[in-house]
Formats: sequence, structure tokens, C-alpha cells
Amino acid sequence: MVKRYFLSNKDIKELSNAVGELGPIFRNAKKVEVYELNEATTVYIIDDKPLVAKLTVKVDANQREYVIPLLMYFYLNPTYMPNYPMITVDDGAVPHIVNGADVMRPGIKDISGNFGAGDVLLIRDLKGRYIAIGISLMTADEIRNASKGKVIKVIHHLNDKLWNLAKELLKTQS
Repeated sequence: MVKRYFLSNKDIKELSNAVGELGPIFRNAKKVEVYELNEATTVYIIDDKPLVAKLTVKVDANQREYVIPLLMYFYLNPTYMPNYPMITVDDGAVPHIVNGADVMRPGIKDISGNFGAGDVLLIRDLKGRYIAIGISLMTADEIRNASKGKVIKVIHHLNDKLWNLAKELLKTQS
């Protein structure tokens, strides 16, 4: 059952302080609508644009909560420079990732930034387009030193349920 409601200015302020990197998106908002898809997925519609999601994800044996920018955000705000570590994958990996596969070490061409296991990473193709967001299963150094295996759990990618929901929400808002 989907629940939709608007946040008060006080709630927006509290949320903006709790989401770190994404805080300014909320702080500058005139209105924030919460779209609770299910217990594990909430989308925040900021000034009529679906820009941020809160996801509960199983990483290893633990459930963790992540607040991430939706990929739609990068396409609506091409000048936004995210402050997240990034992984660039080769062209052979792209179709697998956008079909929901996790990132395997051989497909990685470049690793920028330092990060730990469990951190949010942006995944882009060789042209610099953001294609997915994932959770690192290892530290940056461990990935650099690995030669095979699954290294990033993909939690959002182009053409997934969140991407398609964001497209639908944009249509209904305009």
C-alpha cells in the first residue's frame, strides 16, 4: 500500500540535517512529498521532482538503511557534482548492470575516491553517464587489489523499478 504525504518545514529541516551530502537538496526545497512504496522503499519528491530515495538493503547478513540520490536526479541536474566515490565500468559490463547484475571486479576500469565496505558508490560508463548506484562489498584498496569476484551490490540502476517510478511521477507532476 502506497502512502503519500507532505513533510512540514520542521521535518524537512530535520531530514536535511540527517542525510549528509543530500542535505542541501532538502534545505532549498519549497515542498517535500514522501512517497512510501513499501517498508523498504521511500521516494522523496522535492519540488515536484522525484530526486532521493531511502532504501533498506540487505548487505551481508545485516539490513541497512541508505539515503541515495535517484539516478533521475543526475539527468534532471546535469551540473550536479556528487561527492561520492565513483566506479567506472567497461562497455561489456553496462548491459548486465542495467539489467540488475552486481558489479564484478573484471568489469571495473577506474576507481575514484576512498571508501569502505558498505559505502554508497556511483557507477558510470566510459562516457561518464551514471548507470547505477551500489554498495561496496569491500574497501577501495581491496577492490583495487582484487582480480575477480563480486565487489559491488547494485541497489538502483537505469530502467529499474525506482527509475520507472521516477519517470511516472515526473509525468504526473507536470
